[in-house]
Amino acid sequence: PKRIGAKSALMLLVPIASASSASVQVSWTQTARLGEKVTLLEDQTPFVLSSGACDGCPDRAISVDSKQTFQTFEGFGGAFTQASAVNWRKLNATGQAELIRAYFADPADGGLGYTLCRVPINSCDFSPESYTFDDVEGDVALEHFDSTVQKDVDLGMIDMILAAEAAVEARGESHGVRGLKLKLLASPWSPPAWMKLPMKGVYGDPGEGIRTMTGSAKPFGLDPDYQASWANYFGKWLAAYKARGVDSLWAVTVQNEPEASPGWESCLWTPEYMAKFVAEHLGPTLKATHPEIKIFGFDHNKDHVAEWADGLYKNKTAADYFTGVAVHWYGGLNTENLQKAHEVDPTKSILGSEACNCVGHVVLQQDGVSSWWTRAERLSLDILEDLKWWAVGWIDWNLLVDVNGGPNHLKNLCDANMIQDAAGDKGGQPLIKQASYYYMGHFSRYLVPGAKRVQVSNTVEVEIPQVAAGDIKNGAALLFEPCDADSAVQQFRFATPEPGDKIAASLIAAGTDDAPGSDGYQRGGECVELCIMPGCWFPKVQLWACGDGGEADHGGRGNQKWDVQSVKGGYKLEVRGSPEGAGGGEVKGCLTAVKAEGWAVDLDAGLEVIAAQLAPCLSDGTSNQTFLLGGDGEGESLLESSFTVGTADAKLCLAPQIPKLPHFDAVGFHNPDGTVAVVAMNTNDDPVEFTLKDEALGLAAKHSLPAHAIHTYRWQSGPPADAIFIFAQNGDTLLQAAPGHAPVEKAAMGPAVAAAAGRLTPAMAAARSVGVAGAAAAAAAASGAATTPPELLVETTAGDKPGEGPTLEAPPPARASWIAVCAGGTVALAVALRRRSFGAVGTGRASRQYTTL
Repeated sequence: PKRIGAKSALMLLVPIASASSASVQVSWTQTARLGEKVTLLEDQTPFVLSSGACDGCPDRAISVDSKQTFQTFEGFGGAFTQASAVNWRKLNATGQAELIRAYFADPADGGLGYTLCRVPINSCDFSPESYTFDDVEGDVALEHFDSTVQKDVDLGMIDMILAAEAAVEARGESHGVRGLKLKLLASPWSPPAWMKLPMKGVYGDPGEGIRTMTGSAKPFGLDPDYQASWANYFGKWLAAYKARGVDSLWAVTVQNEPEASPGWESCLWTPEYMAKFVAEHLGPTLKATHPEIKIFGFDHNKDHVAEWADGLYKNKTAADYFTGVAVHWYGGLNTENLQKAHEVDPTKSILGSEACNCVGHVVLQQDGVSSWWTRAERLSLDILEDLKWWAVGWIDWNLLVDVNGGPNHLKNLCDANMIQDAAGDKGGQPLIKQASYYYMGHFSRYLVPGAKRVQVSNTVEVEIPQVAAGDIKNGAALLFEPCDADSAVQQFRFATPEPGDKIAASLIAAGTDDAPGSDGYQRGGECVELCIMPGCWFPKVQLWACGDGGEADHGGRGNQKWDVQSVKGGYKLEVRGSPEGAGGGEVKGCLTAVKAEGWAVDLDAGLEVIAAQLAPCLSDGTSNQTFLLGGDGEGESLLESSFTVGTADAKLCLAPQIPKLPHFDAVGFHNPDGTVAVVAMNTNDDPVEFTLKDEALGLAAKHSLPAHAIHTYRWQSGPPADAIFIFAQNGDTLLQAAPGHAPVEKAAMGPAVAAAAGRLTPAMAAARSVGVAGAAAAAAAASGAATTPPELLVETTAGDKPGEGPTLEAPPPARASWIAVCAGGTVALAVALRRRSFGAVGTGRASRQYTTL
């Protein structure tokens, strides 16, 4: 064995780059789109972060400081909806196994590494039908509750969850984390109808009101008389799932989307009523029956999360039960609101619990790479920004939908990361992976449960750019929003007139023909069209690349042509429609400003908007079909420049629904194995060169992120998060854990550690052992690990001759992490407790690179 002399400095040999390291290798993975060509989750040739001068490095940088840490991460995943299970059942055994592998297997085996998922309590809109487990009216004691949850069994939900649990538990160590288990968040969309207050004055109301799962009374839907029953329902549902073998239940939300009643299963709440319900009923019930289950409040869009956090936590009794609040993505990024919600109570968590691309249809790669890609970029940007602003987890919506975006018993169809096509309707594989699947992998494969967010400074883009013509993509829904003279996307123009047309028939979003980022680039621009694609089951008016008449859905049936008629107070725009003899049904009507729910323009159903839709033409001068073109432009002057399309009152202007979003950003986490993982995105139309810096190590390198691409960078930047160091100086023992752990005083360690920490002198030579086993047990207990110490592979003994320090024994090459050294009696003992394999240590023949810390 290698001898360490009495005057040796304190050394801890660990596989990390030290602060004095000259370089560290960076592994990285890329997903990118260049025109129609794509790169999907491909590992790239590693590069090196180096110290010293960084030749040619740009001032623009992503700077990572792993010494500054924030929230601890719980995981990524999706939802085991009824629709997901139905679609999973339609696959053969091979297809079912492949879906479970693709989502839940270890990344080393090609999976996304999912560990955090969601499941509905009772039916949701993505169910074949509405149902509960107790429809017996007045059953306050829930004597008729179906404790077998047979409906969920029949739909395949239980089998799908059990398969996912098994896949997660079968995984080995991942980034320093062992013993991974799936975590399930359960959410109700509606209590049984008989527990709800009646809705009065609605269609079908006989006079005394209607109780239904697919609607809600205002301002709240749960009948106060049934609060105790509804709380007990949660407990019975949890017990029923456990009885079916589901052992991954982790938390519940009180209500899915408590601010919306969009026509499917729903129940409105106020923050005060929800807090009261949790304080007096749900909290005490779960504490008594399922004490391990956490409770999240809100579970809706981020635009109101701060107000809800404040309202929920003001009730101090309720606040003690709430782990935090859950949020959905549909109302926009709203990062400032996430920050405000965090500030209400920094001890509470924020959880991203639902997101998906809606409405109306699935967009496949064959439908157009740009639209397919844009959906992935939007979802991933939401993940990145949520993580930057305190989210401890992020859960996608349906794990699996069919090629139409369902089933959904109320036709609220949506996209998903994977599509079931067992019937081969799209001519490909039974399982279709969307671009969003690969984008998700950049997060879920490399950010693991237990990771901590680190400080990342982005000087590449210090201010979010204004929305521009290049941001307009195919399928952008049109709506009427407050007129803004500085907006680049409220301007339209007419195409060159066709013979016989006084005013040209094609209405085009100005600038889109010349903007490389737009799908209309060099194709005539993005034309205003009536959507007649199969997924458009309502009269949506949208933008799409101008067609030449060859595509039936995009110009071939006259749905991109508009006859502009001068009427009292402005203009009427009537769709020209199909040429005589064209098939496919009638295309006729006028552009109309319609009050609608947010889903009509790809926003949340709980929002109210003024959408641009087609409706039967009404009499000339009808206000919602009369528009001001450029305010006062008339006749031929409309052909000379761009103009706005405003409502008759001149307050609202036509615009695509495009949120103002970052084009370049990054987020970073420090994983339990000591690696840093940084995810960076570029949605610009051009590549971006920048400097990647590790501030803690003092290293940097120049790198480039292509247009419409996402990268994940990984490198070793510090000690493992589960490393425990025991130092003893002059007999005074202190346990110093990794960053984020509080030191433990000598009194908390027990006699074994205290004895082991005594100064080692030549006089101790006869006592061959210094008590490493005792130190192991104490360190494990102090770190929250199992009290049984791990296998000891290194033992320190006193030297054979007077004046010699302890020897460092070489461990077998299986698993090693115990290291102890002595330096002249000043430092008596240093022990590192780790739960990871590294090979031989301390012999000069280590299987991995070891440096001095």
